[in-house]
Amino acid sequence: MEKPWVAEYPVSLELAGKLIRQQFPEIQWKEIKQLGEGFDNTVMQIDGEFVFRFPRRPLAVTLIQVENRLLPSIAGTLPLFIPEPIFFGKPSAIYPYPFAGYKMVRGQLPIEESFANKVESAKRLASFLKSLHSFPLDKARKAGVEPDGLRRLDVAFRRKSLQEHAATLEKLGHMEQAHSVTCFVERLGDMEVPESSTLVHGDIHVRNVLLDEEGILAGILDWGDVHIGSPAIDIAFLYSYFPSNARQAFFEVYGDIDKETEQLARFRAIYMLVTLLVYGIDREDEELIAITKNGLVLAMEE
Repeated sequence: MEKPWVAEYPVSLELAGKLIRQQFPEIQWKEIKQLGEGFDNTVMQIDGEFVFRFPRRPLAVTLIQVENRLLPSIAGTLPLFIPEPIFFGKPSAIYPYPFAGYKMVRGQLPIEESFANKVESAKRLASFLKSLHSFPLDKARKAGVEPDGLRRLDVAFRRKSLQEHAATLEKLGHMEQAHSVTCFVERLGDMEVPESSTLVHGDIHVRNVLLDEEGILAGILDWGDVHIGSPAIDIAFLYSYFPSNARQAFFEVYGDIDKETEQLARFRAIYMLVTLLVYGIDREDEELIAITKNGLVLAMEE
């Protein structure tokens, strides 16, 4: 099984601390700890005040550079908290990539919410996406944001990977999820690749959102996949995290979407959930396994 989350250039606590001390001596910090690691970046926390992200592979370098040009222009303009880069690390003899530091966005990763909280979170997501998706494309392009070059919503292209992940789930004994995904793939019709017409975050999922103390959506993290694409790629989170009877609250704020956008959003939701489930199994992350399994049930709901 291919594991795209395996780092090509891992970053240890020791290396991260050395880089920060060398390039940002003005930060008088005492404690550094690893917050996590995604497919593209290793994330470190400094004294609970700053977060630094270090690319783990060459592809992530371009992504973090675009993110660092865009985020300062939109931070504070959106109805949810987002990271704002304030430290810009440079390649050096001990680390070949640029990296970035941000004021820490406070909150907690998703937990089991009440229905009322889900409804309120859906409204907040809708307000956030409505604002983001109306951002002027000329300004996005000036920041270096480009159309989707990874074919994220190309169903014909992504179908094979989805089938392979379903086979992996079956091999690992997760039969219920493997069966539901296989049936979903068999029902999939042909869908045209959507026009790239909107500024999108590109990677909203359960590990890239934060809730406030009341358990309501408060922040959106990790903008490395920001691009000009279809709104469906962001609306996918609606199908992977919210029950069908809470989604109406989203559409009352965001507005209606056409059937094609809904189908693409649902496909993306299932694709990302399956990818994260396989990742969670590989990393023995029981919390991620549980939340992605539940997400698959939600995404299959009509």
